[in-house]
Amino acid sequence: MMEAASAAALVFGRVAASLGTSGFHRTVLDVMRQILPSDFAQVYHIDRSGRAVCLDPCDTPEDYCRSYEAVFSPDCPLSRYWQKTARPGVVTLTQVRDDGEHYGSYFSEFYEPAGLVDEIGLMLPSPGRNTVALFLERSSKFSDEAEIFARQFFGGITRLHRVNNHLMLSAAMSGRGRGAQSNAVQIMDRFGNVVFANRAWRLASQEDKSLDRCAKTDFARFTDHAVDTGQMSLLRLGGSFPIAPNGRMCILTQDQLAPRMATDEFKKTFLAGQISKREHEVICLILDGHPARTIAGKLNCAVETVKAHKKRIYQRLDITTEREIFLMFVQHMQQHSRVMH
Repeated sequence: MMEAASAAALVFGRVAASLGTSGFHRTVLDVMRQILPSDFAQVYHIDRSGRAVCLDPCDTPEDYCRSYEAVFSPDCPLSRYWQKTARPGVVTLTQVRDDGEHYGSYFSEFYEPAGLVDEIGLMLPSPGRNTVALFLERSSKFSDEAEIFARQFFGGITRLHRVNNHLMLSAAMSGRGRGAQSNAVQIMDRFGNVVFANRAWRLASQEDKSLDRCAKTDFARFTDHAVDTGQMSLLRLGGSFPIAPNGRMCILTQDQLAPRMATDEFKKTFLAGQISKREHEVICLILDGHPARTIAGKLNCAVETVKAHKKRIYQRLDITTEREIFLMFVQHMQQHSRVMH
């Protein structure tokens, strides 16, 4: 086992460099596995009912992670620990497995067929009383020193985890540092549960009772809504977004920042001069919530052509996801509104 000072430098040096990226938690595991070798490692988001979303499978077979998500997570002893306590910390399989408790087919059909016998979990706090769980799994027992090491550095990793959440949330709200600061924001998980709402949102929802209702509209419809207090945009969050994987972000642009101009008017000037006419048509259909296949039908072209347009748009704008297009559009609306005032 490394000396504590050397191990600390190794862990926090590499991990700090990954802050604010979707690879942060994987980097934590990669560094820890150099000190605590394991056969498998994964990053999951687990809610209080035991439902899991895989944020990063690391080098674990994808079918293993899909099975955990779809079937076995609620019966996992580490997941059950979170369901019962919602208490962050280092958890070992030996510590939480109770021979008198029934775990369904978790061990017989999932864990043991993979050749696994021991596990250490770092249960990190996440908004909404959820956890981002970092699992290290082995086909042989972890040593007592392994658990001691994990506990020694859990506090520091938790602090970095909170910083990472803050940086990713700030980036999502500002469009990768482009300065689009929304006035009111709420984040919901994939089931429609609120996991974060800033003070501006809470105040706005008290004034406008329709706000929360609009935010909970059918998740298949990612369209803007005109509400009494302004304009609300609904944005998809990716599967690796640690606060609410596959959830949504609701951004309210309030009247004092944006007058009631139809969204279509904002679209006309969005990215004017930066992209071609055809690319602008693709952008507008993306903002309307249409997938590539629907866009292809509306533009009477092949799906691959739409994908090629999107690739060129991403390159020109230096972005990688549709979510960033929505965030840039929110910024455009806010800037346009200021000019009009």
